[in-house]
Amino acid sequence: MKADRVRWNQKYQDESHPLEPSNVVKRFFRMAKKGRALDLACGNGRNALFLVGKGFTVDAVDISDIGLHSIPRRSEGLNLICADLDDYDIPQEKFDLIINIRHLNRRLFPYILEGLAPGGILIFETYLEEKGKKSKKISCRDHLLRSNELLHSFLPLQILYYIEKREKGGAAIASLVGVRPK
Repeated sequence: MKADRVRWNQKYQDESHPLEPSNVVKRFFRMAKKGRALDLACGNGRNALFLVGKGFTVDAVDISDIGLHSIPRRSEGLNLICADLDDYDIPQEKFDLIINIRHLNRRLFPYILEGLAPGGILIFETYLEEKGKKSKKISCRDHLLRSNELLHSFLPLQILYYIEKREKGGAAIASLVGVRPK
């Protein structure tokens, strides 16, 4: 959607974003065999660049052309794709690792599962609705998981790690690592 691109481009122009890879990616990427990886909603590429540095070939997809332009082009093994995830077709059984960090699009869940190669690893982390707190913006709730929703959505995987927690001084998040059975 054009409105989504405008909104995310504005965020990348106006705000600073972390450059360090996410902790959940740093902790669990080794579970995947080095091969093809997919970084959904890659933003400024912090996780994609980390994975390329660890020997993966990465397709990094984001709606924001401004976010993608901030990623160094010299990175061999990095394929940048500017696309709306509502329109992006995740190739079936192609990826040894799929990461989805700090983005929620429930419609992608079945396609993420299909995109994993047998034995492929999913690392997924995003924001969680806080118990007892209701979002003032109804649309905002679309971008928040309910308790155990992530876990139940990916039960076809063998779940290796799952936690719901509050970050130090920050938001509530849910993290999941799972493997597609061979």
